[in-house]
Amino acid sequence: MKLLTSTLLILAAPLSFAEWTLSPDSSVKFLSTKNTNITEVHEFTQVSGSVSDKGNAEIAIDLTSVETGIGIRNERMQSMLFNVSDYATATVSADLPETMMLALKNGETATSLLPLTLELHGEKKDIEADVLATAAADGHVIVTTQSPVLVNAGEFKLAKGVEALREVAGLDRISTTVPVTFTLLFTESPE
Repeated sequence: MKLLTSTLLILAAPLSFAEWTLSPDSSVKFLSTKNTNITEVHEFTQVSGSVSDKGNAEIAIDLTSVETGIGIRNERMQSMLFNVSDYATATVSADLPETMMLALKNGETATSLLPLTLELHGEKKDIEADVLATAAADGHVIVTTQSPVLVNAGEFKLAKGVEALREVAGLDRISTTVPVTFTLLFTESPE
C-alpha cells in the first residue's frame, strides 16, 4: 500500500513542466504471505492520478478494486481490512523537485529515491520509493519500482484487520508487512 502508489511521482519529474495523466493501463500490485511460506500476488484494478505543471503528483488507489482472484477474499479485504465504507481510497502524493523536471528523450531513463506521502485508512506517513522512469517512443513516461515498497499494516492501523482476516480464514498467520510494486504509465495531457 505504501507502495502503492508511491513512486508514481517520479514519472512526471523528468517530463518538463507539463501536465500528465495516469493511464488506466497502470498497475499497483502487492504480495500477501500466509502460514509463513504461501505468498500470493494481488492488485488494485482502478488507479488514477496526475502530475501538475508545477510538479505536484497525486495518485488515487480505489481500495474497492482490490483483486485477489477469489471473490469472497476481495469482499473480506474490502470490509475487514480496508474498511472501504469509511476509507475507500488510498492516496500517494509528492512534490517533484525542479531538477527532476528535465525532459527525457525517447528511450532515456532516470532513477530516483523519491520521497512520498501515503494516506491510507486515515493515517498519513512519509515513505520512499526507489523508482525508474523511462520515456517511451509514443510519448508516454513509464514509472516502475526498482524494488518493492514495504508497507507495514500496523503503521496504518490495519493490524486488527489483518488479524480478523487470519481468524476468518483459519490461518496460523498472515504477514503484516506487504511488499508493493507498481508500473505507472503517464500520458501528457492535452493543452
